[in-house]
Amino acid sequence: ASPPTTSPTISGGVIDFWYPDYSAAWSDAGCKNELPLPFTRGDRPEYATHLECCKNAYGGQTSGKCLSELASPPTTSPTIAGGIGDKWYPDYDTAWSEAGCKADLPVPSGRPNYDTQLECCKGSYAGQTSGKC
Repeated sequence: ASPPTTSPTISGGVIDFWYPDYSAAWSDAGCKNELPLPFTRGDRPEYATHLECCKNAYGGQTSGKCLSELASPPTTSPTIAGGIGDKWYPDYDTAWSEAGCKADLPVPSGRPNYDTQLECCKGSYAGQTSGKC
């Protein structure tokens, strides 16, 4: 059995704070929350979250190593909020005279898609007298 420690622990040999990993080169390092601690408490900064540790200990790290180890790492590609994609497709679920084009995700299979809403309307609803699209 292991002797009790003064450090708070969480199941699985991890602790409830994060610390910088000084055993690796700065460009290839990240943050850890593992036991045993490779330092005496107070000798290194400690952070409440993995992200806080990366931002403070490895801010400006061009390799992105620390951030890539987060449970939900940020991506280098922009994401579009609200489940909206970058392709437009005709709304076949609405009557043709009342329909328009959508960019919601996921795109239903088998639909033509267009780069702009205008292209979609011209390609799928040309001649629509209601002008809804």
